[in-house]
This record gives sequence, structure tokens and C-alpha cells, in this order.
Amino acid sequence: MYTIRPASAVDFTTVVELVVRLQARPEHFIGYHGVTEQEVTDELSGVTGAWADNAVVAVDSDDDVHGVLTADVDADLGRAWLLGPYIDFPDGHPAADRLWHSTADELLAKVLGLPSLAGIDDLELYGHRKHRRLADFAAQHGFTGGAVSRVFVLDGSALRSLMVRDAEQPSGVPGVRALPDDPRVRDAVAALHERSFPGRTISGRGLVEGRKDHVVVVAEHGGVIGYAAGYPQDDELYVDYVAVDPGKRSAGVGGALIRGLLQEMALRHGPRGQAAAVISLGNDASERMFTRLGFALHLELVSYRRQAASKAAG
Repeated sequence: MYTIRPASAVDFTTVVELVVRLQARPEHFIGYHGVTEQEVTDELSGVTGAWADNAVVAVDSDDDVHGVLTADVDADLGRAWLLGPYIDFPDGHPAADRLWHSTADELLAKVLGLPSLAGIDDLELYGHRKHRRLADFAAQHGFTGGAVSRVFVLDGSALRSLMVRDAEQPSGVPGVRALPDDPRVRDAVAALHERSFPGRTISGRGLVEGRKDHVVVVAEHGGVIGYAAGYPQDDELYVDYVAVDPGKRSAGVGGALIRGLLQEMALRHGPRGQAAAVISLGNDASERMFTRLGFALHLELVSYRRQAASKAAG
């Protein structure tokens, strides 16, 4: 029904509209994207390299776009995050499942043939728990894991209270400040990030160098004992990473970092109506930390990963 071709720059606006429309439905929701036009625009614009060099589209006989798959590639890690597949079809289509899967298969085959994917053998998918087609697609193509993460949000008066409250942190908890230019502090944050979040979407060096425009704050006590990093989206402040030295946990440092990060993001980019964070299922300590601050469970997402045998064994 659809033809698959490489994306071009002129497809960008249509692709954003398609993604926004499908993101509103849990059965199509992909976890790497927000839900507003500005969020999706920013996220696709932030793909490493030119977006059109890392995407393929499904088009009809009039060359109208009805599907897209984008790869965000980290060549240094040999890893790519697949933003999709997104596939649209008429409501009530009698062969919706078959159409979705056949188009998704062709999109994947085409995107893996792009020059930017050469040598990449570590792939991830990420979608809503209700996105059953994505789960079946992952299994069919050898993706494993199915790790669940949970999105927590904070809004309204609880968020406003947290943003202005800084006199209640426990005695002995160090102050939090924006990441300074000091190379020793930056090296320490990069090292803590690598220990705490190995193989994530950004390396420790990339984080402190601002490759994805994170706002970073640090807590210090005779050296760096913790950091938090995040970025503003169209309607929320997103907490991406929080790490505390193991010897300083359960001392209020994590909560102070989250509060400091939200305040720093609001200071630089303006306040938002909501704050959000994603926590891996089973990370009870992080869930307790965020719920103590007032965050509440919003939705659950599932990740799927396919690695070369050598990487999986390592």
C-alpha cells in the first residue's frame, strides 16, 4: 500500500504533524517523543546529524507521507535509538494490523540501509505499554528485554511549592549549583555519569560538554557527590538523570539536586506547568525519592533492545 523512500528535508513539517497526531494515542505512543508540535520539532531537530539523513518515510501514490522511522545514531557507541515506527492508516481499515507490520518491516529494512547506520549493531525501541504492535514487531525482529520504565509527573501547586522551597533541606545536605567551568568538577560529573548510567543515550563527556543541551547541576562536599541533568520541553521540565555517590545516599542529596535542577531550568528557560521523570521499574529508591517530592505515576513505557552477540555477551 505504501512505498518506502529516504526522507528529505521537505518532509519534516509533515512528519512532525504525523508524529504529533499519533503520539496522542497510547497504542501508537513512542517514548522518545513528547506530545506537542514544539516538543517533536525539537526532538527530531536534535537527532545526531541532519534529520533527513537518518530517517525513511512511507508514502502513498501521491507521495503523501503516512509513516516514518528515524534513527538517532551514536557512532562512537555503535548504537542507535529508533524513533518509531509511526504508521498511519484510515480508521477502521480491515487489515490494519497487517498493514502496520508490513510497513514497519519495510521501514526498518530501509533505515538499516542508510549510510549513517553502517556498522551499527546495537538498536533500541521504546514505546507505551499499550503499543502491542511495537511489542510484536520487536519480538519478530529479535529485540529482547522488554524492560519497563515508569513516567512520574509533578504539576500544579505541588510543583510551584517545590520550585520556591529551598529552606527545608535536611541539615548537612550541601548546596546545589549549576555545573561550573572547572575541568575537575566536569571530569568528576562525567565519571559519575558513566558509573551510574553506562551505555545511555549520552556519554558522560557528552553530558558535560552540552551535546544535547542538558542543564546540569552539582552537589559538592569535598568533591562532587552528586549531579542532576535535564532539559525543558514545550510544556514541562524533564529530569533526565540524577546520580548520587553511594556513600551519600539517603541523606537528602537527591531531593536537593532535583529541586535545584528544576529551579535552574526555570531560571534559564522559564517555568513550565509540569515536571516529569522516567524511572526504571524496580528502582524503588528513585521512586521513593520522587514521590516524596510530590511526583505521581503517569504512564508506563517498555524498551526493547537488539545487540550483536559479542556486545550482548559483554
